[in-house]
Amino acid sequence: MSVGPLRLSLLVPRLLGPLPGMDLKGFPAPNCPALNKLLARANRITKTGTADALRYTLFNYALPDHQDRPDGWLSYQIDTGAVPNGVVLRADPVHLRADQHRLVLFAADQLTITPEEAQALAESFNQLYAADAMQLEAPTPTRWYLRLTESPALRTTPLTQIIGRDIDKHLPTGTNAQHWRRFSNEVQMLFHEHPVNRAREARGKPLINSLWLWGGGKPVSPVAQTWQRIWTADIVTQGLARLNSLRCSEPPEDAANWLAQVVGDEHLLTIETVQNPVAYADVEDWYAAVENLELRWFAPLLSALGQGRLRELRLLPANGQEYRVTRWDLLRLWRPVRPLPNVALSK
Repeated sequence: MSVGPLRLSLLVPRLLGPLPGMDLKGFPAPNCPALNKLLARANRITKTGTADALRYTLFNYALPDHQDRPDGWLSYQIDTGAVPNGVVLRADPVHLRADQHRLVLFAADQLTITPEEAQALAESFNQLYAADAMQLEAPTPTRWYLRLTESPALRTTPLTQIIGRDIDKHLPTGTNAQHWRRFSNEVQMLFHEHPVNRAREARGKPLINSLWLWGGGKPVSPVAQTWQRIWTADIVTQGLARLNSLRCSEPPEDAANWLAQVVGDEHLLTIETVQNPVAYADVEDWYAAVENLELRWFAPLLSALGQGRLRELRLLPANGQEYRVTRWDLLRLWRPVRPLPNVALSK
């Protein structure tokens, strides 16, 4: 069987920001000459949609924007090894913090939830709602699921898009939105008085005081794929790979290790390390994350392009653009290389 040239699509959500409420023009640029060169020499192609939507597009799914995607259905199978019956939504534990006139959401990866805490809260939930044909499952401390017998008729916002932000403009909409907003308030009251949270409060830890419902879209079927292998730690991307019978591994620590494992053909690799610094508007962590990627990924990939080891790099920061660069594109010396904040803020 012949092997085609090595091509990599690299999805790095929020690599280029923007950081909410931050004007990077007053900050020194991160030290990332390889990334700056790749961006300057690349062909720009419009690639609209959030990272959550782009994952499906990369797997050849054209799903309507006005409906939820089946994130819950896909990730449930990775977390449990079972295909769920009925409707399943992600119901992730979160901390809502009052900030002046708004409620800001902090995701579970900031809360250090133990498996015992997760199971205790899920058990109390299931006792309260036993007669309502719904069940809360917590197969991991950070990813929980709400099982239903009927569709909730909701349009929700993926968790990645609401982290660090005011929840008010992102609450569920749809035919039964008011019912589910009341439900969320009931859950907040249940969790607020729960012994788990009383113990967390005594230890000075943030409360697990709400659930964020999202990703309850209808299941999808396998479609034609060209990927030779998927490299990702993202649970939904892993679900899409499994659905389509594609080899899937977590990314190695750097591009050198990745290049040592691959031969050719089309590869999709995702890196999620930049998302949280951007979501929480942490400039220092964003700089550190970008410079780490420069050292571990962008510099080696630029070298691999120049040497002909890598035929093409498609960089996808989920900012509405795809940056596609080949060895020959690197010869466009007339294109100015700009510091990253200028690139991130440019239209």
